[in-house]
Amino acid sequence: MDASMRLCQMLSFLCLLASSSFAIRLENNSYTDIVIAINRYVEEDPSLIETIAEMVTDASPVLYHATKKRAYFGEVTIVVPETWSDKEEYLPASPRETFSQANVRINPPEIVFGKEKNLAYTENPLNTCGQPGLYINITPKRMTLPIYRTRSPPHKMFVHEWGHLRWGLYDEYFHNFFGPDFDGKPARCVQKIKPYRTSTGVWKYNTTVGISASIMWKQYYNEVVEFCDDSDNATVKHYRMANNAQNRFCDLRSSWEVMRGTEDFREGRNLPREISSVKPTIRVVHKKSAADAIVLVLDISNSMYQGKRLINLRQATKTYINEVKVGSFVGIVHFNDIATIKQNLTKVTDQKSRDKISEKLPSVSDLRDQTSIGGGLLKALEVLRHANTARKQLLVVSDGTETTNPTIMDEHVQQSIESAKVKIHTIAIGEAADDKLASLSDKTGGMSFFHDEVSHEPSGLQEAVGQLAESDSSDDDRQYQVSRQMMTINGKSSKTVTVDFDDGVGRNTLFNFFWSLKDFRPRQLRLFVKSPARKVYRYRGARGPIYCNKDYMMCELKVQGEVQPGQWKIKVGNRGKKSLSMTWEVLSHKPVNADNAITLETYISKSEVTYPQTVTITASLMKGNRPVIDAVVAAVVTRPSKQPVTIHLRDNGAGPDLLAYDGLYSATFTHFSGTGRYNVKVIASQDYTNNRYFTYSSEVMGTMMKGKRARLGVRLTLDDLPPEGPGINKPESGFLRELTPRFTRIQSPGMFAVNSYQSSKDVIPPSRIIDLRGRVVSENNAQVTWTAPGDDMDTGEASAYSIRVSTSFDDLVDSFDSQREILPENVVSSGFSISKPKMAGLTEKFNFSTPVKAKMLFVAVKTRDQSGQLSGLSNVIYLKFDDTAPEKCNCPVETSLEKAICEHEFVVVGTIGVITKDNMQLHPGAEYLKANIRFPPSLSLPVKMNINRKTTNGCLCPPVPEAGQRYVMSGNIRQGQLEVTNQSFLQLAPSDMATMRATVHSVAAGC
Repeated sequence: MDASMRLCQMLSFLCLLASSSFAIRLENNSYTDIVIAINRYVEEDPSLIETIAEMVTDASPVLYHATKKRAYFGEVTIVVPETWSDKEEYLPASPRETFSQANVRINPPEIVFGKEKNLAYTENPLNTCGQPGLYINITPKRMTLPIYRTRSPPHKMFVHEWGHLRWGLYDEYFHNFFGPDFDGKPARCVQKIKPYRTSTGVWKYNTTVGISASIMWKQYYNEVVEFCDDSDNATVKHYRMANNAQNRFCDLRSSWEVMRGTEDFREGRNLPREISSVKPTIRVVHKKSAADAIVLVLDISNSMYQGKRLINLRQATKTYINEVKVGSFVGIVHFNDIATIKQNLTKVTDQKSRDKISEKLPSVSDLRDQTSIGGGLLKALEVLRHANTARKQLLVVSDGTETTNPTIMDEHVQQSIESAKVKIHTIAIGEAADDKLASLSDKTGGMSFFHDEVSHEPSGLQEAVGQLAESDSSDDDRQYQVSRQMMTINGKSSKTVTVDFDDGVGRNTLFNFFWSLKDFRPRQLRLFVKSPARKVYRYRGARGPIYCNKDYMMCELKVQGEVQPGQWKIKVGNRGKKSLSMTWEVLSHKPVNADNAITLETYISKSEVTYPQTVTITASLMKGNRPVIDAVVAAVVTRPSKQPVTIHLRDNGAGPDLLAYDGLYSATFTHFSGTGRYNVKVIASQDYTNNRYFTYSSEVMGTMMKGKRARLGVRLTLDDLPPEGPGINKPESGFLRELTPRFTRIQSPGMFAVNSYQSSKDVIPPSRIIDLRGRVVSENNAQVTWTAPGDDMDTGEASAYSIRVSTSFDDLVDSFDSQREILPENVVSSGFSISKPKMAGLTEKFNFSTPVKAKMLFVAVKTRDQSGQLSGLSNVIYLKFDDTAPEKCNCPVETSLEKAICEHEFVVVGTIGVITKDNMQLHPGAEYLKANIRFPPSLSLPVKMNINRKTTNGCLCPPVPEAGQRYVMSGNIRQGQLEVTNQSFLQLAPSDMATMRATVHSVAAGC
């Protein structure tokens, strides 16, 4: 792990992770500063560079046309990894041109249960409509293999993914989402496209005629070259009734309506213009295998002596220096009104070199008045000027506002930063720290942190150190924060704590202990650490293995190599008379070849908001490329003038969480306490109160894969899943569950600032319902369900629901308040109240009688809070009623199953059950189906099924020979369970499956 990340974890900070797309600019219709980087593990192939260049070059005119002459790809840089051979034509890569900050990343294929998957997707964990993504992932074979080039040409695929990355657009398919009239209107944006249905029930499109549709739909058709629009003169008209992700998550808005609101096009920016050539300029640069250089730029003004600022700074920077990779160069600059070079770049070779650098950290005698952060920056750039390193970084720590020149915003300072191409990380200590620090990090692709001095959370400076180190570390040498806690030990007493190691950590482990009681000495400390293998480490003064330093008020234990998973025990004793507050942390690297380590990545939606705007906190929890579900994920947020608040993140497909069980946990922060900075730390752990699992599903794996959540991807089948074994089972639901070990992961996504806070008003409405579902129960009765929102977004309890129905989709959406309302007298279920919603996150479910008789009703919901504010309109669902209720039909009476099998060798034995969505599990792409229709337990025989979709006077009756088209399939009954193996059954639409009955023909006699 790189030490620059480690310095981030050592502060009680808010760390702002800059998006990888921070540098992309659109000026004069031209996108510049686009970085495409090749992963160091991709096999060297110079032709791959040509393939990438061809993809971008061919994509540029497509983008220019699709954006109505408002944008094209102007300047693109391809970064060749250090593992590839250098060539004369390769330019040197700048410090900002790295794989970890690339906008497009060329990665090796993912191996999913032993099978290679070549994927193209956009990583956008925040999943917010209109919010830019992090990066586009593409595999080499996705661009080169004929099967992919034919089905989805790389340049068209790239424009499609650019819609996700740059403008936060959503896909406009799945193919099995149909319009409410069941006439074959799929989830595309152009209503006039008329697909046809094959004899096997598959929907297809006639590609022999011109197709005009959205690039966010089937972009691989040659004629599909535009984004959907809702303007009057649009050639590709948006279809808001389509049941697709774009409509659901973007409030029925078209792609262009979302695009017009982004930084690229809003307020008349980049208006259409004729450009003679839209061919991009492509640079190829080579990343050298050179060391890193970082300069610590430390504020030594008088205010740094207040409280615990100085000791926290010394502990954090000392720990950081101790963890810098061997071969790196570290320098130190002090500044107040004058900047001074205290340590020129010094190579880290061993512990002695680390100690020598640490001697130049600030002490009490260094402190002076006044602050010139700009002066400190210029002096640090002077230190870096002659550094021959691959990456140049500054870490600026300050607690005050600039009071003298030069300042951060001075033109000379800004020009010097830009020409140096240096990445700047910043740490603001206290609320008085200069607001411009965070913007400095934003502009250079660095990270910004905030050390909160009000809360009782562990030191934010130390937190910041760790976060910096983690973000800069490579995947194969990644360090995780396993635990970080603060304890108070009374005089003459001790405390014992435990920490669990799972199989994803345990290599080169570090235990750190910090205190701030000035007259406390290490000899008054008893430290005892015991590993799962029962090996004991004790503090024995200078003899080790635990080493303490009274000047930095810290102790350290390094456990080299790999240790087995299990529970560690830590005992801390205080021999002194005074109580001792101590912060301890455990950091550990991923073991070698641990490909399925549990990882936590955290994000915040905005770095600055104006009240009552809200902030979404998101955590991605994965085990390898599989989502971890049913974990306990919480965000601890420190606030101005108040104690920290803990909010729970959910993976339930409601509120800010768009898709359930995809390993993305989200929550909306609404607990504002004032104007100022807010720190966020996310803690994820196993639910110790129950046996919890990480789960992956054959049915939704395509959307659960890392990076494809709620996007697109390759659908997997049961054949892709590993075999059953100890701790693994395949329930009939189609989910495969595996028990996780006990684990904890901690990470900080950053800080956000809140402006214009007002405490006297409740101005935050409930969140919009996005998971409204429904089904018809009888002729005039239906059931609906959704996840309850809160009073403030997804927090608390709302005041009431407004549930309305209409026979017109447009009327319900455009004139919601004037449509027929579901009143309390229409509710026929107990346990539900329109005027008393449940707590946010709980499930609402009830039956109601329809206030209007119709063959089809559209349903939508709004939520009201206690101050009368309404949420946005929920997703709209439809309920299709038959003319006559099925239970009123008089269908032919048939022979019982057991009697027919015993008495006849080959007969129709009668209806064995209705196959519906509720009692059937269909595994897409697999070759079998299971229906929960019970037979005599001892029954085992081959069977045939006749499936008929025809009804008689609205009845769902068994088929008769002249009733029409039937689907015949074969299978087996094994010990009372029906399995169907004929694949033609799987090609029927889900809407048909809900209305099927089956009759079984015995083809083998016997009782």
